[in-house]
Amino acid sequence: MTAIKNNTPQNQNSQISNSARAIIINVDDLGLSDAVNDAVLHLAERGRIGASSYMVGGTISDSEIQTLAELNVDIGLHLDLTGIFPSALRGSLKSLIIASYLRKINPVQVTDIIKKQLDGFEDRFGRAPIFVDGHQHIHQFPIIRQRLANELNERYGGENTQAHISARTTTPLVNDFKSWVIYTLGGNAWRKLCKDKHIATNDYFGGIYGFDANRQELTALWDQWLQSAPRTADLSPALYAQSFAIEPLGTYAQYDTTTPAIHAAPLSLPTELSTTLIMCHPAIPDNGWQDEIKTAREIEYNWLMSDAFEVLLQKHDVRLVRWSESV
Repeated sequence: MTAIKNNTPQNQNSQISNSARAIIINVDDLGLSDAVNDAVLHLAERGRIGASSYMVGGTISDSEIQTLAELNVDIGLHLDLTGIFPSALRGSLKSLIIASYLRKINPVQVTDIIKKQLDGFEDRFGRAPIFVDGHQHIHQFPIIRQRLANELNERYGGENTQAHISARTTTPLVNDFKSWVIYTLGGNAWRKLCKDKHIATNDYFGGIYGFDANRQELTALWDQWLQSAPRTADLSPALYAQSFAIEPLGTYAQYDTTTPAIHAAPLSLPTELSTTLIMCHPAIPDNGWQDEIKTAREIEYNWLMSDAFEVLLQKHDVRLVRWSESV
């Protein structure tokens, strides 16, 4: 049996309790490995995430797709030119930045890769992605952003299509050096382009750090990110809680106390919603694979699964939301 867990103590000001922070927690790199996929599933079952972005060069099973659908997790495309998707343009992040800013990458090749990855996503999931972002934020680089926006608009932007796509923007949530470096590399131009193409976006972006934090430092980072997220008037904080181990958890704590999570209708959201997207990169501890940030992934996973993380969400009056209901 599921129940709403109210984030705000009764003695707090009612204005604060009705001005929650709308947060989309997104796991990047779905499909990269079994360890990442398992982390996404576990966190979804705990109601800790609302979205995950899939790398078309990776793998995901039919049963995993079905489970994520049942848990109402929004799945988007993690556009990849520097990771695991094989293409003529695949290379290091540095080389891609230089080539794109010097306009030395072939626009036709870029469009072809974007088409192949969108086709691959649609073939695997049987539908369009709910949103698009980029591995190492490459979706906002010159040439790539124009070609991506054009393709998204052509596929999903017409009045006759049933798909409505959203996109990640990188407007910094906190004033730190790495966040501004990422935003400087095309973030503002991408945000304006999305607006021109009528592609919905998040308002702020967090989750950026050097993948070198221990558990205590990661806790402090999340505390800072959540505290910095803007509030939305007339939005109640809500997280999922499971009173009895009878029914599976859904993704959000915004349902009636007597209705199963997956089948219940969510509480309505205000029209003017300020959304903050916080990315994360968890993976379950697993010695069967290697990755440059494997240690950081495992620290993130243990933190996001912890009771302390839920307490922090409650402390900051968080309302967990999804792309599909908030933008």
